Amino acid sequence: MKIYLLGLLAGDGTKYLGRNGRYCVWIDQQLSNIKILEKAKNILDSLGFNTFFYKIPGNKKRVLVYSKQLFQEFSNMTENLTKFFRSLTKEEKNEFIAGFLDAEGTVTDRVVIYNKDRKLLENIKEFLITEYGIICYIYHFGKIFGLQIYRKNSINTLKRVIKDSIKLSPISD
Repeated sequence: MKIYLLGLLAGDGTKYLGRNGRYCVWIDQQLSNIKILEKAKNILDSLGFNTFFYKIPGNKKRVLVYSKQLFQEFSNMTENLTKFFRSLTKEEKNEFIAGFLDAEGTVTDRVVIYNKDRKLLENIKEFLITEYGIICYIYHFGKIFGLQIYRKNSINTLKRVIKDSIKLSPISD
């Protein structure tokens, strides 16, 4: 579950060192994605963090943690996301992808994971092809890239992988 959380943070997380010396880490989501925030809060609570869950402007909610430990772990991970992803086990990669998909993904008749880090998307693509035979492509959309999966059998395989690694993801329903 912790790796799912790191995937979610890699996509939608924010870290901030306040002028008062407080280490802040948070995740914002639209109210329509409240289940993702509730899951993040539950994971953070189970890891012993004191979480704050509240509404912010723009029809959004936030889960906030004041923690030097989480701030440093998040900072170390985001220093080189590709290297971090490569260091994970197969099961951890599945969990990371589930969190990253919840943060950066769009699920319609296809699955697209959007991000600026092309190298990370290339590594996820290589992993999905090598481990599961999931056919995916990377496209350029302005300043960001999208890892796109649109073949039905590949989407179904991804659903199975996500379901096995995490019980809550928009694609796992």
